[in-house]
Amino acid sequence: MEHLSTRELPRLSWIDTLYSNFNYNTDGYEGDPAEDRKSQDGSETMPFIDESPTMSPHLCARGQDGEAVSPTPPEGLLSGGDIEKGLEMKKLVLSGFLASEEIYINQLEALLLPMKPLKATATTSKPVLTVEQIDTIFFMIQDIFEIHKEFYDALSPHIQQWDEKVTVGHLFQKLASKLGVYKAFVDNYKLAVGMVEKCSQANIQFQKISENLKVKGPKESKDCTATATMEALLYKPIDRVTRSTLVLHDLLKHTPKDHPDFPLLQDALRISQNFLSSINEEIDPRRTAVTTPKGEARQLVKDGFLVEVSEGTRKLRHVFLFTDLLLCAKMKKTAVGRHQQYECKWYIPLADLSFQTLDESDSLPHVQTLAEHEIEEMKIKISSIKSEIQKEKKAQKGQSRNVDRLRKKMNEQESCLLLNSPTIPFRIHNKHGKSYLFLLSSDYERSEWRESIQKLQKKDLQACVLSSVELQVLTGSCFKLRTVHNIPVTSNKDDEESPGLYGFLHVIVHKATGFKESANLYCTLEVDSFGYFVSKAKTRVFRDTTEPQWNEEFEIELEGSQCLRILCYEKCYDKSKLNKDDNEIVDKIMGKGQVQVGQTKDNIRLL
Repeated sequence: MEHLSTRELPRLSWIDTLYSNFNYNTDGYEGDPAEDRKSQDGSETMPFIDESPTMSPHLCARGQDGEAVSPTPPEGLLSGGDIEKGLEMKKLVLSGFLASEEIYINQLEALLLPMKPLKATATTSKPVLTVEQIDTIFFMIQDIFEIHKEFYDALSPHIQQWDEKVTVGHLFQKLASKLGVYKAFVDNYKLAVGMVEKCSQANIQFQKISENLKVKGPKESKDCTATATMEALLYKPIDRVTRSTLVLHDLLKHTPKDHPDFPLLQDALRISQNFLSSINEEIDPRRTAVTTPKGEARQLVKDGFLVEVSEGTRKLRHVFLFTDLLLCAKMKKTAVGRHQQYECKWYIPLADLSFQTLDESDSLPHVQTLAEHEIEEMKIKISSIKSEIQKEKKAQKGQSRNVDRLRKKMNEQESCLLLNSPTIPFRIHNKHGKSYLFLLSSDYERSEWRESIQKLQKKDLQACVLSSVELQVLTGSCFKLRTVHNIPVTSNKDDEESPGLYGFLHVIVHKATGFKESANLYCTLEVDSFGYFVSKAKTRVFRDTTEPQWNEEFEIELEGSQCLRILCYEKCYDKSKLNKDDNEIVDKIMGKGQVQVGQTKDNIRLL
């Protein structure tokens, strides 16, 4: 049973990427730490953990051909008289890393400094932050601090009493064994940064604290301190795992293979690389910076498959939102063995893009549609084909051709369903009067696209006109940059992936809190079904309140579902704004959130 209530939380952006500065000898102590999280155009970005630092091309977990790369350094690096020199280099590498470790510990300490006083006020009549907010912001920081303090205290004597027999690999092994703490931190990172932003806007006292954290300098410069923001310091643990992995690679380069430290360091590197690979698979890192022939820098912010209505016909498009323009593309047909490529259908500079207002909006143009019973028949066919595939697999007679044939058949049906099911219009147009229409299956998805575009439009954007060469370069980069690789159909998923849940989900929508002004509020519930989201339930409208209490129960049918979404709307009663098109939702989204089906949650947090 899912118990759902709502709580106001900051609006969070989706993951973008950032490449780190991999100089582990100087960890950005001097200067503005906030610069670590700025992209080339100055926009805020989310981090990812890079498993292939530019300083160390051998470190990547996979080579250009996709094959795994051994963590063992190249042969012949330490032959003959180079051994003594290599061990001296190893000491230098360790000394530099120890110095950066001291700075990292000081950064963590600075981050933790306000935590205790904030917790002390949390139970008073005038708290700066609530206990929940504190726990979200400082999640796992104390654990990470203790891990690295212990590591630093253990490593330091080995360097001070250095000789050729000293081993440090066991310390790095122990450090690598604690990477589960970093996994938990990474999973919470977006929430932590979002909470800092929200609390800073709501509380001047916390804003001053979060923007003026004092980081101690190294021991030899006791009087030297640097000022850093809480957001900048929260990024430091994200960056640290890659730096630790990099130093392991360099230590191995300068350690003889017959040295007792070699297998220990090699094992620590293996653990670290496996961890980075697993994280990267989840975050999907990519080079998002695109440089045009004029030297302009663009970043990919969001991409996905949308259904465009073109000349009255539904077309599946891959849409790419960059920092200054929206590009609509389709996949070109290529010969077998050739690399797939995109063809640009159109683009709009964000400086020229606007959303059609309700007053200007007309009813949808004539669009090919399928009757409801035809949609249901498609679903039945897909379910039937899935059952046949499972039977073929269980038979284990090696008849893979039958499975491949059924998969192809299911892909055709699912693709057709995905193309014909969306009905919610998403209109955009440029200043020259050209309009474009997409159809989406979920108002949640529409609001995500609209909010992402509007956030970028708040910056000082300049209109741009791309030459044919620039457009070709940008479109060519889309294949490499894309974050969504396949249309969301079951036949494109690996067998190991969760097939979703079937049956009925009992949902109780209790209440919502956190609204500052009274409004007429209601909620809708959506679940994914056959690759797209379907609205399944709607509460009654709770009028003129800041704390609606619906307490309504729903039975929602699941058809291979994995995710439940809740959207909270303010009801529009102004008839002059109501659109002729029934699919045009004119009510304002006040908040939205989602949860994995099957997980027990006390609350769904609205963004």
